Amino acid sequence: MKKIKTKIFFLFFLCIGMLMSQKKSSEIEDLNTKIPIDPTVKVGKLANGLTYYLKKNAKPKDKAVLRLVVNAGSILEDEDQLGLAHFVEHMAFNGTKNFKKNELINYLQSIGVEFGADLNAHTSFDETVYKLLVPTDNKEIFDTSLQIMRDWADGIEFSDEEIDNERGIVAEELRARSGARMRMYYESIPLLTNNSRYSKRTPIGTLDVIMNSKYASLKRFYTDWYRPDLMALVLVGDFDLVETEQKIKSVFDDLNIKSNPKERIHYTIPDNTSPKIGIITDPEATGVNIAVYHKKTSVETKNLKDYKKNILQRLYTGMLRQRLSEKAILPNAPFLSASAGIGHFLGDKDSYYLRASLKEDAINKGIEILLEESERAKRYGFTSAELKRYKAYMLNRAAIFKNEEGKLPSKYYADQYTGHFTDKKPIVGTAFQYEFYKKVFPSITIEDVNQIAQEWIKDDNISIIINAPNKKSLKLPDSKEVMSMLKKIKTKKITQNIDSLNITELMSKKPQPGKIVKASYNSNVDVTTWKFANGITVLAKPTTLQNDLISMIGFRPGGSSLGQDSLYVSVKSAGEIIGSSGINGVSSINLKKINMGKTVSVKPRINFYDDLFSGNSSSKDLETMLQMTHLYFTAPNKDKGVFEAQKANMIALTKDMDKNPNIVFEERINQVMTQNHLRGVSLKEQEIEEGLKLDDVYEFYKERFSSANGFIFIFAGSFDLEILKEQVIRYLASLPSDLQQKSTWRDIGLRRPTGVIKETIEKGIDNKSKVDMRFTGTLDFSIDKKRNINLLAKALKIKLTEELREKMAGVYGVKVSGFATDKPYDWYRLNIRFTCAPENVEKLTKKVFEEIDNIKNNGISEIDLKKIKEAELSNAKDGLKYNEYWIYKLKTAIEYDLDIDEIVNYKSKINKLSSKDFKDAANTYFNTKNYAEFILIPEKK
Repeated sequence: MKKIKTKIFFLFFLCIGMLMSQKKSSEIEDLNTKIPIDPTVKVGKLANGLTYYLKKNAKPKDKAVLRLVVNAGSILEDEDQLGLAHFVEHMAFNGTKNFKKNELINYLQSIGVEFGADLNAHTSFDETVYKLLVPTDNKEIFDTSLQIMRDWADGIEFSDEEIDNERGIVAEELRARSGARMRMYYESIPLLTNNSRYSKRTPIGTLDVIMNSKYASLKRFYTDWYRPDLMALVLVGDFDLVETEQKIKSVFDDLNIKSNPKERIHYTIPDNTSPKIGIITDPEATGVNIAVYHKKTSVETKNLKDYKKNILQRLYTGMLRQRLSEKAILPNAPFLSASAGIGHFLGDKDSYYLRASLKEDAINKGIEILLEESERAKRYGFTSAELKRYKAYMLNRAAIFKNEEGKLPSKYYADQYTGHFTDKKPIVGTAFQYEFYKKVFPSITIEDVNQIAQEWIKDDNISIIINAPNKKSLKLPDSKEVMSMLKKIKTKKITQNIDSLNITELMSKKPQPGKIVKASYNSNVDVTTWKFANGITVLAKPTTLQNDLISMIGFRPGGSSLGQDSLYVSVKSAGEIIGSSGINGVSSINLKKINMGKTVSVKPRINFYDDLFSGNSSSKDLETMLQMTHLYFTAPNKDKGVFEAQKANMIALTKDMDKNPNIVFEERINQVMTQNHLRGVSLKEQEIEEGLKLDDVYEFYKERFSSANGFIFIFAGSFDLEILKEQVIRYLASLPSDLQQKSTWRDIGLRRPTGVIKETIEKGIDNKSKVDMRFTGTLDFSIDKKRNINLLAKALKIKLTEELREKMAGVYGVKVSGFATDKPYDWYRLNIRFTCAPENVEKLTKKVFEEIDNIKNNGISEIDLKKIKEAELSNAKDGLKYNEYWIYKLKTAIEYDLDIDEIVNYKSKINKLSSKDFKDAANTYFNTKNYAEFILIPEKK
């Protein structure tokens, strides 16, 4: 009787399990089911129409990403408002209901928020987004941050004075963006959008409207379009969901609904029956590029059937990209690089696109092969082997995101929710995406995927744009020739693609394990160190900062400095070329193929003064990462195809450099500041053509990595220490090593000039200047001095932003950077850069010196000191939550023989900073006797 009852219970639970399984299966199979919203995000709507998205996420801890998303951009501007949607965005930082002029930025900087990095905004055709990254461990600060978002929603103050002050800054942003790329973009937009409204409403607008628009026109845009029914609040971070939702309701619930609101029109792009083709040239352009767009009306992704269709599109274009990348590294490759995809275009259109960077001496051939590969895929489709690999790739990526749930940056989620509000993109969540892939992939056939081409590649709604330099020696096809290529490709005889991969493993025979000669452990930072008999050292820092990801770096002194000057062209490129050539007889193409279902990457590099390795993997692919590292030492490939492709790319980059004012400017600075040192200036076409040789490249790479002695590897991530130990003993401790030869870098004699240098470079047709001011000199190098120079640069940037941008309206932005090193000698550089009107150069550079003198004489204010301290504390605290930060800090500690305990004891040094420290640093490093100034001005007409 007991056995019978047991069987009955067993059958009962078996039936229940089958029913539940069938239910779950049918839910997936019913593709008409509405796409779910990730249950970990709270989506709500207030009575006034404001939408909000809330998600608790502690990456970074005690921080939150806040966004105010406005479903309105430049497309909604009236004729007297061209550029004013973007202008409104600027005004949000110039005084609001609760924060007067400068108070907003000053307050945020005082709590560690950095302008640009943590505080920013953007305006596009169809939306405007305000962005904040703020602390959440202080209730008052978090509440104030919400009030800032509310002020942006309906409390921006548009005083006439502030509008006029901001005109110059917006004009300078337009000036800074001007150039060949922008000119060609403006010319292409009417062709791409068939002369739609989008071609007449670019976000940056026109200079005339920016400088002369009426105050009422600006205010009217804000009044018309900044309203709750067109807004979303996105909050992702380390906060209490229930409490935060209540705060949103209390702060935003009384946001007024507009009476008789203007209709928010969603503008369309008219269809074009015949292709729109543009051959657009510019005298300052560099490189020849083509973009082919097949457009069609967007279909909202509403149900699982639509979601599956998106997957089919990703599979199709992903496999096409793989084929194009293979073409780019063949001997005599038809183009330098190429890509393909399906995605949102503009307005109501999506597009299937092809893009390629073309060789100047093979433009027509490159276009033909690009079109041919697309037609080949359409005509014959892809192979089952290609599909199997790309499914594995997509499933593995989905698994990464699922496994890293809770450890993904808050920005990742904020971007998704922004896209959901503006473009109705699905937000299914990482768990659902992975499970759906697992369920649906077995049912996706090669025929399903191949059908995508039939739906997209048609004869209408085609736009083709070719961008190129304007020069007589360049033979470009005209629109008739391009049209002819487009027609001929349909009837051209094309063979089917052959996909061959008979390799399943990298390493058929594993190396014998090496030996540990010394082991130690630092409990303060939880770092284990192993020294191997072959001269390699490994540091292991297990963390829970990611759920299943491991980061690796390997380094030692050496680098291209050890190569002879006569071979410099080859030794400079050895790491990049051989590192892209595959290993152990497995080509780079096949290496990608066999790793497509894995989370693994390894890259060897040869810098000026270092031999380097970097890598990443999941815990299950740790062994693959170490096998690849081992083989990059012991069995690198010598691939002529890769070499020729890389050489062609390098030569292409030298083309027309003398036409682009930015490149000419940078090159002249390099020439002067390195005193025309062979290794400090750009290579010319003839130097590459004659000096870059495969044998020399390969031999120098082998020379650098034939012995592993002196290499230090650092691992940080989610690994089991014993498993890592076993694997590194096998794959790193077994590497060949010459213990008698210690690797070190060589002083190549590169020195910065001394004295005062001033140069003016005339180049360019735009009415703009670039200013580069730099102070250089020698010092008795230390990490503390390097830090002081960096902090001095940050302090000066705060002051120059206030003076040059906010008060003088002479620049859009100013860059100030500090740098110091002990290679090849102890030297430093402090660099100030900005773009401005040519007539303002003198007064702006004069103001820079005034602010430098002010720091020299008085140090910095307590307010600015607090801003810098808070930012440094915040950055260090956040950094400790990332594996890459730990690796960087451990590497620095080893290279400069520092106490690694100091990595976690960062507060004391930051808190000890004083105004006098900045005063002393300014008087030491802003040496006007060692000063260089470079000014770019337009050519005289």
